[in-house]
Amino acid sequence: MGRAMTTALTPRRTLLALLAATAISHPGQGALAQQSCAPGTVPVPGDCAPKAPALSGTGFSITLNGAPVAGDARVVEAVRKVDIALARADLRVSFDGLGVQPRLDLEQVPGDAPDTYLLGSALNYPDYVTRGEMRIVQLDGLGGPRVIATLPVNPGGQVSYAAPDTGEYAVIHRVYDTQGRFDETLPQPLGAALPPGSAAGVEEGRDTVARRAIPVFGGAVTVSGANVLPGSRVQVMGQTVRPDASGRFVVQRILPQGGYDIEVAVTGPGQRTSLVRDVEIPASDWFAVGTADVTLGLRTDGRDDTSDSYATGRIAGFINGRTATGYEVTASVDTGEGPLEDLLRDLDEKDPRQLLLRVDPDDYYPTFGDDAEILDLTPTSGKIYARIARENNFAQFGDFVADLGDNAFVRNDRTLYGGQAHVETRVQTVFGTPQGRATVHAAQPDSIPVREALTGTGGSIYFLANQDVLRGTEQLFVQVRDPQSGRVIDSRALTPGVDYDINYIQGLVTLSQPLLSSAGDGIVGSTGPRRNRVVLVAQYEYVPVLDDIDGFASGARVERWVGSGLRLGLSGTRDDTGLRDHTLVGGDLLFALTERSYLRLDAAQSEGQGIDTLLSFDGGLSSETEAAATGEGSALRIEGRADLADLGLSQEGTVTAYAEQRQQGFSSLDTQVTAFTGDEDLFGLAADVQLTDATALRLSYDSYRNGAGDSDIEGVASLTTALNDRFSYTLGAERIDRDDAGEQGSRTDVAARLTYALDDARQVYVFGQTTVDSAGLDDNDRVGAGLTLGSGPGWAFEGEVSDGSLGAGAKAYAVYTDDAGDTQYIGYTLEPGRELDGLDLTGDDNGRFVVGGRRTLSETVSVFGENTYDMFGERTSLISAYGVTYAPTQSFSTTLAFETGQIAVEDLETLDRQAVSLGLSYATDAVSAKGRLEYRTEDGAEDGSLRDSETVAATVDLTYKIDETQRILFSADALQSSGDETGFRNGDYADVSIGYALRPITNDRFNMLARYRYLDDQIGQRLDGEDALGPVQRSHVASIDASYDVDRHWTLSGKLGYRGGEFAPQEGAAFSPNDAMLAVIGARYHLVDDWDLLAEARRLDLITADVTRTGVLVAAFKQLGGNLQVGAGFNFSTFSDDLTDLTYDDRGVFLNLVAKY
Repeated sequence: MGRAMTTALTPRRTLLALLAATAISHPGQGALAQQSCAPGTVPVPGDCAPKAPALSGTGFSITLNGAPVAGDARVVEAVRKVDIALARADLRVSFDGLGVQPRLDLEQVPGDAPDTYLLGSALNYPDYVTRGEMRIVQLDGLGGPRVIATLPVNPGGQVSYAAPDTGEYAVIHRVYDTQGRFDETLPQPLGAALPPGSAAGVEEGRDTVARRAIPVFGGAVTVSGANVLPGSRVQVMGQTVRPDASGRFVVQRILPQGGYDIEVAVTGPGQRTSLVRDVEIPASDWFAVGTADVTLGLRTDGRDDTSDSYATGRIAGFINGRTATGYEVTASVDTGEGPLEDLLRDLDEKDPRQLLLRVDPDDYYPTFGDDAEILDLTPTSGKIYARIARENNFAQFGDFVADLGDNAFVRNDRTLYGGQAHVETRVQTVFGTPQGRATVHAAQPDSIPVREALTGTGGSIYFLANQDVLRGTEQLFVQVRDPQSGRVIDSRALTPGVDYDINYIQGLVTLSQPLLSSAGDGIVGSTGPRRNRVVLVAQYEYVPVLDDIDGFASGARVERWVGSGLRLGLSGTRDDTGLRDHTLVGGDLLFALTERSYLRLDAAQSEGQGIDTLLSFDGGLSSETEAAATGEGSALRIEGRADLADLGLSQEGTVTAYAEQRQQGFSSLDTQVTAFTGDEDLFGLAADVQLTDATALRLSYDSYRNGAGDSDIEGVASLTTALNDRFSYTLGAERIDRDDAGEQGSRTDVAARLTYALDDARQVYVFGQTTVDSAGLDDNDRVGAGLTLGSGPGWAFEGEVSDGSLGAGAKAYAVYTDDAGDTQYIGYTLEPGRELDGLDLTGDDNGRFVVGGRRTLSETVSVFGENTYDMFGERTSLISAYGVTYAPTQSFSTTLAFETGQIAVEDLETLDRQAVSLGLSYATDAVSAKGRLEYRTEDGAEDGSLRDSETVAATVDLTYKIDETQRILFSADALQSSGDETGFRNGDYADVSIGYALRPITNDRFNMLARYRYLDDQIGQRLDGEDALGPVQRSHVASIDASYDVDRHWTLSGKLGYRGGEFAPQEGAAFSPNDAMLAVIGARYHLVDDWDLLAEARRLDLITADVTRTGVLVAAFKQLGGNLQVGAGFNFSTFSDDLTDLTYDDRGVFLNLVAKY
């Protein structure tokens, strides 16, 4: 919406202002005037009017802008004393409205005893919670993570926990409401340090929630303070609050509807303040603004010298609020200005260009001098956004993530623009899920989904295949996959800002922790062949440079729990990208005995072509396409898991089993069954059982067969026995039967391992294995040794070396962490028989090195660096990343990051990629500035194809508050791109804008806005969605608008505008100059309360054509109530006041209607 220079009044202030405005003394009402109170006297003199009952003057007070207007002086004095006391103590109590987001967090601080931690609960909605608990999870237990302890904790309180001597543990904080619904945080490693810059016990507003089911409906009250002396005690609403080192604190609480006495007390050396502020939380809260502008006109001097009628308009509005019954409503609409018959057409059309035009202040004046900020509560890529929600049920139209819930095959991770609805029951199961829920969505995306699978490199830097990723559309997962069948063994979603950061322009992902390439051990060691593959899966939306997308996406999911442990579900999704169509439907059945014991069945049917997957084994430097399956196919999966304790057995452990059938042609996000393999059959079972206190048994069996005749069957059994507190041994055996294009035969291996524990954190071991039976497969004899040192803060090391008939293997990884959050790491891996899909090993595989770290050098400087070097025979690759953040003051900070990647194939080809990012930020009360520079280049060849591109992008924003009445705003965006157009179109683009606003406060009779914009567009934009590019231009546009209130009736205004530039119909065509200057002088006369008369004199100089046009516009406007204005006028000139309007057909009469709210 456009911005207007208006003053916002609350309903209470508006009422008082109106009352004050009507208190006007008319002539003849002075003390010497003769008054007549005879019947029929009109108007009735003030002294003769009936007297209203006098207010008692007790128990209330009315103030306007802090000044008493009426009421009890004692109340006024009491309120004034509280305000003065709050000001002296530098305390503030504010009501933040009804739309504040609930927050839940977990804080850990070391306890007094060794290996003891205080686990603190932090949340801003304790009034909605009845109880809380800390759940201690053992991450390395038999059969996977398990809850080993549940510690009750009061919401906002603390509980102490002594960590076990051995093992790896995490903490989850969970809170419950009266219905048994619960919210819980992300798992946090036991003993994790506070984030950098945080202080123990200080509320900092973090939200680490992983699951939210408690409905919170209420208003937020925030209490903040500063200059609290050391040693002082602060209590807010009965809770003790700890200030930070500078004496500041902030406490926020969401409270149900009603009245509250908010008590704040500060006691300590030299401070003793106890205050109570009355706060009323309303049952509902609404904010709404809207306008509809319609202009009807009749041209009398058109281009064809004939009359021509027209009708244009625009509708724009925003509403946000909550009803007393708990419904939350948020909606916005902006049709843009256009012909009236087209105004409401294609409201559901995704139009990124129109979105930018609406929210980009450069399309109006950069600043209006009111310090306004844009807060986007309506995420939408189109013209409308609407959402109505109550508790966890909602219907919306806008941007959303198409999450279809829990089906092994039918998933959709896309971020779309369209409609979505979700309903669920209030009644929860014992697992904290609704007994029933349903979700449906539909969208028309003009982008395509891209899915990449990047095998871990041991580092944290990964390049995506595309640049200019659509912001906010990425979904990242870490998956563990079977190297032979591709079966997903485990999958974990990553959280932006916590687990990773992404540079959308560069297409660069930085993980918070390095990602190893493999997981899981062999029989007795971790450096043998055939370990499970660890993959970073990235899915995002991308608009191809040279393609036009016209797609449709829809999906639905419905599920219902029958009884306490049986759930039935149906899911379906359809994706039409315009290039390929894909339909996937399925059903699932889950029988859950407990969280760790269940049986589930998943079935799905697909038709069409799915999403191709880009595979990379070198951090994204290169990739190959795994083509999606086409045709029609189905898949069926049965999976079961049982915790022995749930079955009534005394042993600790779990038993799992699965069976899966996939038909050729079946396609889902993680599964593609092509003609290369034909139908696929998978089967497996596993058991992890603690037979006695000293003996553990591990069994596994996995079978894979396909229609092409390939098979891979593997069975493993191992027995580990603890001889005493120090020594333990493991005996194991493995059987492999394999028949594929690379290997045919079978093999049986036996192995043994001896481990010596130096203490709880250090151990050494030796192992050996030999092949006792082989038919067609190479023997796998191997010996090795390993060492594990340390855990928790400080240095930790894990290493193993081995050698055998299949080649040498090694793994060494050292990491350093401290309480300040610094980390350093170095690692090396060498996997015998390593294979990279699509790449043949030439020479010897010398493994992969990685070294990196993050460190805070001082209070002002922090650095990051990482290098990953892969030596896969004659093919080598290097990824290097360096970054530094320098923040010498709280006002200024800068970040510099450099990434480089290189692939070299001996005597063949080389590909170099470099990326540089520079960010600056400066903020004071008067100046706010931020800027970013991005540079990326690729040079060389990959797989025989030339890769040559260079991109430079920059953006700068600056705001300068000269004083309370003047503002200057500067912004600049620039892009230069050349090369193969894989990421950006070739060409140069620059857009520079400067704005100035003068908005006096005490005397606002004179106001002025000024703007200058330079646009250099050598790329051109798409026209009507076609691939052809539009006109290119270089232009300067400057304008000044000013108004002066001569008195209460007269307002003089003026506008001076200049356009100078060159235009061409397309790139490469000759430029033509087109300069013009516009001058407008106007006068507005405020006749009476609801009438205005306007007259403008206009002059347009077409400098290039040496033509001058002049004219006059006259109009009259009438206010009909406070929300409607009707105007009519005549434009005697043939041009408008828009320098970009080149039609010169504006002479004629017009009627304008404006409705506003």
